[in-house]
Amino acid sequence: MNDDVAAVVTAFAPGEGLVALVRSLLPQVARVVVVDDGSDPRFDPVFDEVRAAGALVVRHPGNRGIAAALNTGIRAAKADAVEAPAFFLTFDQDSEVSPDFVSCLVGTAREARAAGLGVGLVAPSEVEGLPSPVSGYRKGFLLGSTPIQSGLLIPRETLSRVGLFAEPLFIDGVDTDFALRVARQGLRVVLSPATRLGHSLGRRHRPTLLGRPVTVGGEPLALVYSAPFRYYYLVRNRILLNRMHGHGRLAWSVRETVADLRHVVIVQLFVPGRSRRAAAALAGLRDGWAGRTGRIPDALERAVSGER
Repeated sequence: MNDDVAAVVTAFAPGEGLVALVRSLLPQVARVVVVDDGSDPRFDPVFDEVRAAGALVVRHPGNRGIAAALNTGIRAAKADAVEAPAFFLTFDQDSEVSPDFVSCLVGTAREARAAGLGVGLVAPSEVEGLPSPVSGYRKGFLLGSTPIQSGLLIPRETLSRVGLFAEPLFIDGVDTDFALRVARQGLRVVLSPATRLGHSLGRRHRPTLLGRPVTVGGEPLALVYSAPFRYYYLVRNRILLNRMHGHGRLAWSVRETVADLRHVVIVQLFVPGRSRRAAAALAGLRDGWAGRTGRIPDALERAVSGER
């Protein structure tokens, strides 16, 4: 067990995967804090099971977004300890970890510090079978850029210098903003070699053409996509992130905007649900230009989700 690590898991309408994740983490860390971000009471049995396993459960009365849930969990982990943990480890509810996941991340953090690196974050080198993007190599360590927040090890000193997660973004881009603020402080994102995170990256659709599967390199093409409402946040927060971090990072802004645009276009071409996704994306474009932050408007979320 790593006595100086607190794990924070955000949850909204979770399944049994949350219980499995918590049980995997409890032997590896000093405490696990699960933040229920406004789930329906129907999910109370899952949270009861998590609490019975040994986790601290903190609840939001309503859905406040992943950034607010992470911040609530970090504050609760600090309050639940005699001394603030040396590291905080953040997770989404649908992640899976190995028995040595935490020790590998902490070991990398300490080795990189001993080598003279200013460690801001430590991330797994692989997520759901895909290698984490590498931005460089220094003093024997692979460096990353903007890793996803699930499976992210955050030293206490990083939070002191950078602050907490940006709640106005609500969900998409929260991890990108945080990593860019870490970089602005001159700190490094270090990738932990051979550390793998199991994590759902979205839904999958296998497109067909004339009734036959579309293949690439002889393998059926599988497109990863999200629920329609997520495209509101993807488009809106891309505009907000460009405004927040684009100054002096023109190449980054162009590259990331093109990547998001490419994803939206491909999904629109091949994945059903086009009208709802388009409505969400156009509303995100409008609200992004207007500087709107926070949660998607309720009426829009109901409309793009097919609810009355």
